[in-house]
This record gives sequence, structure tokens and C-alpha cells, in this order.
Amino acid sequence: MIPPRSLPPSDKLAPVDFSRLDRNRVLLGGAASIVVIISLLSLPWYSLTHISTRTAGRPEVWICGTNDYSCTGFETFPILRWLLIAGALSPLILAWIIVRGHRLSWAPGELTMVVGFTMITLIGYNGIISRPGDTFGIGLDYGYWLALLASIAIAATGFLRSQVGQKRERKAPGTV
Repeated sequence: MIPPRSLPPSDKLAPVDFSRLDRNRVLLGGAASIVVIISLLSLPWYSLTHISTRTAGRPEVWICGTNDYSCTGFETFPILRWLLIAGALSPLILAWIIVRGHRLSWAPGELTMVVGFTMITLIGYNGIISRPGDTFGIGLDYGYWLALLASIAIAATGFLRSQVGQKRERKAPGTV
């Protein structure tokens, strides 16, 4: 029988302590993550109107596929879909960091906040500023708005967590 090996104190894993989590932030971040993923995978983001150029048989006017008048974010964006799924996992990663008590060089939650703001920017750009396709008649559907709202909630989750326990002393500009 091999005796159990004792690890040096620096190699031991931090204990898992779920009491470090705030219930409201966990619910907000978890619900927002689920909404982003469900919206991305199964809810319509874009809807197409019935216009004469679509019925003329030109395949480039169908962003959702031929004769398909609505499409999800997952169907529309081949690269952005993976970035949004990774971003939706950021509250889960934040919860893991908090539960394990990892020491970070930044306030826990700041990176989740930045990821949330990045998701807001990417989703906002691809719907409000520049919609997919090059034709008129592309409208935003309810899945798009849910994903944008959930991204705001993810950013808010990170912001609220980054404010916990912060005692930053304000100094005059130019002083160390």
C-alpha cells in the first residue's frame, strides 16, 4: 500500500466556500447567461420582410437561408456566436473565482464587467449600426433585444461584484 502523499502548503487547493457568493448577483449573472445562450441558439434575432428582390431568386438577399424569413444569432454569425457563448460563461467563471478564493491582481468582477461591455458593443454594432446582409427589409426580432439586455445584466453583475470591499483612497492628480 502506498502512503498518501502530503502536499506542501503552497500546492494545496483552496477550500470551496459557497458562502462567499452573493445570492442576488449569482441569480442575476446566472439568469443573464442562460438568456444569452438561449437567445443566441433558439430565438429569432433578425426577421426579413417580403420584398420583390427576395422573390426574384437572388440567393444573396437571404441572410437566413433561402425562403427563411427569420434567423437566430447562431445561424447568422459564424465567429461572433463563439465569442458570445464564451462571454456568457463569464459569470460562471467569476463565481468559481469567488468560491475558490483566488487571489487576483484586479478586483474580482472587473473582467466580467469588461466582457459584458464587449458583448454589449458587439451585439449593438451587429444590430443597430450594421445589420447583416446588404438589402433593406431586415428587422430586429425579440431574441436580439433579449441578448442585448442580458449582456447589460452580465456587465452589471461584474460591476456590482467589483465594488464589493473596495476601499480606494482618492488622491489628487499627479501624486503617487
